[in-house]
Amino acid sequence: MVGILSYGAYLPMWRIDRSEIANASGGTSMGGERTVASWDEDSLTMGVEAGLDCLSGFDPKEIDVLYFATVSSPFKEKQASSMIASALDLRRDVYTGDFTTSLRAGTLAVKAAVDAVKSGSAKKVLVIASDCRKAMPKSDFEQLYGHGAAALLIGEPGTIADIGGFTSVSNPIPGLWQRNEDDFLKSFEPKLDKIYGLLKDVPEAVVKLLENFNLKTSDIAKFAFYGPDPRAYQDLARILKIDSKAQLQNPLFEKVGITGTPHCLLLFIAALEGSKPKERIVCANCGEGSDAFLAITSENLERIKQKHRGTKHIFTKRMIQTYGHFMDFQGIRKTDWPPKHMRASVVKYWRDQKWEIPFYGMRCNKCGTLQYPIHRCCMMCGEIDNHQEVKIGNRGKVFTYTHDYILGPGLFPCDGINPATRVVVDIEDGCRLWLEMTDHKLEEVDIDMPIETTFRLIHQKDDYRFYSWKVRPVRS
Repeated sequence: MVGILSYGAYLPMWRIDRSEIANASGGTSMGGERTVASWDEDSLTMGVEAGLDCLSGFDPKEIDVLYFATVSSPFKEKQASSMIASALDLRRDVYTGDFTTSLRAGTLAVKAAVDAVKSGSAKKVLVIASDCRKAMPKSDFEQLYGHGAAALLIGEPGTIADIGGFTSVSNPIPGLWQRNEDDFLKSFEPKLDKIYGLLKDVPEAVVKLLENFNLKTSDIAKFAFYGPDPRAYQDLARILKIDSKAQLQNPLFEKVGITGTPHCLLLFIAALEGSKPKERIVCANCGEGSDAFLAITSENLERIKQKHRGTKHIFTKRMIQTYGHFMDFQGIRKTDWPPKHMRASVVKYWRDQKWEIPFYGMRCNKCGTLQYPIHRCCMMCGEIDNHQEVKIGNRGKVFTYTHDYILGPGLFPCDGINPATRVVVDIEDGCRLWLEMTDHKLEEVDIDMPIETTFRLIHQKDDYRFYSWKVRPVRS
């Protein structure tokens, strides 16, 4: 039966206490903290991280289709899924597609993935949902939002959870919207949105799903819902007569926030992490209607739980100390980054994308040295055009480092306050390379420090976003 072969998730390292937001905006804190993407992260880079977690233990060349779901793509006209596919080192003939403009994009992509496998047009489909939404300053969304990503690998056989079926309802309610010319999300009347949207659509889709399988709510172990705020989850539990303590999956609001497109899939992954074989989970989304699907866990679930980080990212964090840094990370407060006079060659970036994006180095066929990046000449013996391309590993340790107070992150002039840390690292596969470090504190960097690679925004020049690889301290 078609179902889920693997799962993955990603939550940024950085958090901000909601009281810090409340103090800056003059409002009341909703309590807890929320995730915040670093200045070099966006929905695309977080999607890569979730995809890497999901594909742990799988050959990326086996993936036939990649769907990317988001309402906050870094591009208005450019397919983000093609760059994610390259970063994940998928096959060149992989079918890619972006699902967007609705918070239901994630579940719509899951439905398309299941249909593709059932029809025989694909064997393994990777679905990645990710959002990095910016909230208007002083709005409730500043505290409600969180940043994150979730990924599911759909296929058969060997599933960890079989997908029994889907139901959908459509509702053209005004709801939330954002035009091309808008910097921030706009909303209708939130109370009416909830009453005539969420609290009408989700129960309708869930009840229809249960009726199709002749099930009652008491037959379901966990319900993983999307909700725009913490109270919405209790309202849905009350309407559907669900035990909110035993059956309702924790909405992760206190530690994460509402992540948008990936949120119900993130909660679904959390439900999988806490489930036993032969349990039923209902996942339901909302956005101009509702999608719901039923999953039944299998014996294979226990075998893979320790292979993925999933929602365990919650336990590794760094706090943003000021509201100003929070604004800087999101790019809302205007800075001089990047300087207008700085130029970079988009053509060169495209030409070198084999080592920039999927992270390939070269092994000299004469002396055997593994090196990065790819050049015509071996840096050790000088052999010309005699090498093989090799995928670089993702774990290693610091060989040496420096804190650069002249050129800051992205090789732009340093502000004197936030220097860039540049490290020479020894990767476990034997490659020594020079990269920039992120998600760290200056005082913790040291020789032999364990590191791992991470796909990030390197810089932005000529109005083009340049992505490649950095390193960060291992998130254990």
